[in-house]
Amino acid sequence: MVNNSDRTFFIQLILWTTANGISMISTSALIIAIARSPKVRNVSFNVYLIFSILPDAYKNTSGFFSNLANLLMPNGSPKACTVIGWNDSYWWCANLWMSCIVFGHLHELLLANKNAKRHEPPEMSRVLKESIFVQVFAMVMASLTLIPVDWIPKATALSGCEAYPEDGKTGQHIFYWVFFMPVTFLFPTLWVTILGLDIWWRELLPINGKSRSLLFYFMRLLLVIYVVTFAVIISFLFGGWVQAIAFVVFNLLGFFSVCLSLLKKDIMSCWRQMWSCQVIDDVVIYDDTSPGVENRTQRRRHVSTVFVFH
Repeated sequence: MVNNSDRTFFIQLILWTTANGISMISTSALIIAIARSPKVRNVSFNVYLIFSILPDAYKNTSGFFSNLANLLMPNGSPKACTVIGWNDSYWWCANLWMSCIVFGHLHELLLANKNAKRHEPPEMSRVLKESIFVQVFAMVMASLTLIPVDWIPKATALSGCEAYPEDGKTGQHIFYWVFFMPVTFLFPTLWVTILGLDIWWRELLPINGKSRSLLFYFMRLLLVIYVVTFAVIISFLFGGWVQAIAFVVFNLLGFFSVCLSLLKKDIMSCWRQMWSCQVIDDVVIYDDTSPGVENRTQRRRHVSTVFVFH
């Protein structure tokens, strides 16, 4: 239960809800923009992007309504913290492991480019299998926080609605730091770091071309995750306004990810078309993830008919 009579907490709750709303709208819009364009959604890395943004869309949609319930009820919603804690655990695990998978494929691409070999992008069936597996795995990990045993941390108002271990409960600290955090955070982050160091050490980055652009596009997304990782650590170590601001950054990650995703030209194109009611017909998209192959696109645009009712 939360205490809405506390003015400071009430202001913090408004900030969290607002941040959730901003990310909810932006991430949902991006998914719709990609999904409505047949050619854009047929590119493997764009499908990975959908599944990477999907946890943000769900987390912030559910978090928005949960925080809104806390705002509207005098003592908050009794189940809101449980929902928010599950959402954040699922989001954390899904986002990091999706990034790990994508970065692994980018490493393969750059290695093939370095050895002057043609690289075939992942088949759509593989993309779907990997992405769905990660989503289900993240749901299972998040659901562990719902098991009614004392040695598994629970999301409460005292912990900021996060499933953090309570002080004085050794079992919860052992479960969290020995099992939960390594599986959901340490392993994928460590693997991405190793791959990044290998790319730097072996000088796999090309001087120019689509491969470099694509790598930097996803590296920007990873940078956001590391920044938010820092914010989550801060939220665990501190309380008050320091923790509150960390949660605001945490909730705005979806919005930041959308902004960075729009740096990819085809994503920006379908985003503009959606908001300007434009449709692209007969788009021919050649795979631009293989070395030596340029992205050649033929576009024929027309503006959708708009009916205005007075």
